[in-house]
Amino acid sequence: MDARSDLDRQLAALKGAVVDALPPPATDQAVATAIARAQRQSARRSAASRSGGRWLGWPLALAASIAVLSLVVRSLPPEAVMAEPAAPFARTKGDEFMALVPLGDLESAGDAMVVSARLPRMTLAQLGLPVNPARAADAIDTELLVRRDGSVLAVRFVY
Repeated sequence: MDARSDLDRQLAALKGAVVDALPPPATDQAVATAIARAQRQSARRSAASRSGGRWLGWPLALAASIAVLSLVVRSLPPEAVMAEPAAPFARTKGDEFMALVPLGDLESAGDAMVVSARLPRMTLAQLGLPVNPARAADAIDTELLVRRDGSVLAVRFVY
């Protein structure tokens, strides 16, 4: 027990020597306040960066999906539409195109597309077809053979 009492005396002497070295309670309070303020600011910054990252993610995902879809659509082969030229004033069946340009232009248009459209019946008169004046204001369903530049090559009436 002699060693134990000797250790207690040494610890008491050390405690007495260190009492003056401890900071006053006001310093402890200031340090605790500064730590709490830094933690709040850090939490605000991390919340702002998380919400900012989510906001930016949606437009980027949308742009990426549009880019992928456009690449897929552009890689598809164009539809090969073969149309037999018809005389401009001849009556055609519903499944035949009526050429609006010379045959050479139709043959050279390899990237043509078929586009559905509703045209006024007066367009029939411009093509040389008979039109009932009582129904001239009505529209008719058609399919147009169109080049990529927008010029119409042929027309087909859908009944």
